[in-house]
Amino acid sequence: MNKLALIAAFAFLAVPFAAQANDHAAPATPAVEATKAAPVEAKEVTLKDGTKVVIEGETVSVVGADGAKTAAPDGEHELADGTKVTVKEGKLVAPTAPVVPAAPAKH
Repeated sequence: MNKLALIAAFAFLAVPFAAQANDHAAPATPAVEATKAAPVEAKEVTLKDGTKVVIEGETVSVVGADGAKTAAPDGEHELADGTKVTVKEGKLVAPTAPVVPAAPAKH
């Protein structure tokens, strides 16, 4: 019976130390965390001037005639549908809805 009491006491005292050991565990590696991320949807769009552009998450790339992607230049760009997007350092800063002219009021 003493052995059982000794084992129970050891287990009771060891549990808090085991929990603290997990607090000091090495963080997960970024490669492992990256595989958990949801896939980013790529959307291919055309600018008003006919330039092909791909928007992947926040990244905006210009697609060349050879299919090569390069970071979109900084500034405001207008899509074929009238939507304007602002790009800084190849990242999407702010999309804005296209301007739709108001319908004339009927009298």
